[in-house]
Amino acid sequence: MIAAPPQPLFWIIGEGGLLGSRVSMAIKSQALTAACWKGSGEKLSWGNPHHVSEQLHRAARDFAAAVRERGGGWGVIWTAGAGVVGTTEDLLAAETVTWETVLGVVDRYLVSPQLGPGLVFLSSSAGGVYGNCPDQVITEQSQCSPISAYGRNKLRQESVLNVWADTHPEIVCRIGRLSNIYGPGQNLAKAQGLISHISRSLIWQVPIHLYVPLDTIRDYIYVDDCAHHIARSVTAWLHDARHGAHPTTGRIKIFAAGEPTTIAQIVSEFTRLSIRRHPRVICAPSTLGLQQPRRLQFRSIAEPALGLLPRTTLQVGVSRVHSYQLGLYHRGQLRPPLGKS
Repeated sequence: MIAAPPQPLFWIIGEGGLLGSRVSMAIKSQALTAACWKGSGEKLSWGNPHHVSEQLHRAARDFAAAVRERGGGWGVIWTAGAGVVGTTEDLLAAETVTWETVLGVVDRYLVSPQLGPGLVFLSSSAGGVYGNCPDQVITEQSQCSPISAYGRNKLRQESVLNVWADTHPEIVCRIGRLSNIYGPGQNLAKAQGLISHISRSLIWQVPIHLYVPLDTIRDYIYVDDCAHHIARSVTAWLHDARHGAHPTTGRIKIFAAGEPTTIAQIVSEFTRLSIRRHPRVICAPSTLGLQQPRRLQFRSIAEPALGLLPRTTLQVGVSRVHSYQLGLYHRGQLRPPLGKS
């Protein structure tokens, strides 16, 4: 019997978050295709740039040792980032500095012929970087037009990777521009995740305050769908690199459901789910609303050979989120929205 060739090892930075945890599970579900590195389990000290730099150096050194022992190549997947629209400039800048540190430790510990082919994947924000793009349907060929500090910072992180990639042609570098991700387990402490926040407000019977109109159009992608497609994409890219196929163009790919959805449609889904309770929505203008485009509709035209994204319908996705949060509520684990006594 011929032994199977060694398979690549992936280091997911941000594995404890909504997307990172699902990408990890999606990679593991591919059985012999790839594996995820667990490391020491030490949580990164995001609020302390000096300490997080030391942690990243230790982690990269240990990851390199694991790759060397395993063989088969490596991938670094960035799914981290606490910034949202409205986050202050200094915190966004600190996030970008951490991303630059990641590329620095990759350069120091992982870029080596002895470790086999490598990949770096950056999760970015489609809504943030395209912003007020006038295209009715936005593709990878559309022009970026960020209207928030958050979007400009995401574009800056992409630029950092592009500059780094130009000096490392032997490394596969990809940018995933993601639409609005939602799913069970979203961090409710962050000012994002509309579906989860509506669900919590409905459960606690308090109004939810919106600073954009109900006819605002977004692309909501269920987190497991997005994670599955990312896992499938990064393993395919690394597989091609191992077999000599290593394109140097087309670094950007949009990951989106491809289904335009208004906020009114989301509210309607919750109305359908709830027999006795209905969402109470208060729309009030805010300066944050000026940083939000009215319409964002996406379609990926890059690398169609990767196949179509699996799609969980909005009806199913909203139901899963609401059922999950109802479970937390009945166990006393769902914190009330701010202002609820």
